[in-house]
Amino acid sequence: MTLISCNECGNKVSEKAASCPNCGAPISVSQTVTINPKSKVKVTRPGLKWEAAGFILIAISIFKITAEVIRDKGYIGIVMFLVGLVLFLIGRFK
Repeated sequence: MTLISCNECGNKVSEKAASCPNCGAPISVSQTVTINPKSKVKVTRPGLKWEAAGFILIAISIFKITAEVIRDKGYIGIVMFLVGLVLFLIGRFK
């Protein structure tokens, strides 16, 4: 936040103020700083890749667990699920 001078009294006023708190004079539009509402801001999360890898492992492990239950085989699907869950949580809270 920057301070600008009031045209009436010369007092320092915030650029976001509608009027001068000292004399009540309105701050002219030419003095105010405007922000383009159409400007795009790209937001990235640092753990997105970990989260995506974990989600994919969880999805694959659900199919693997289903196949293992049908065949009464080992626990590879459960291990994949747990590893995927850990990766997902690392990415989520990174």
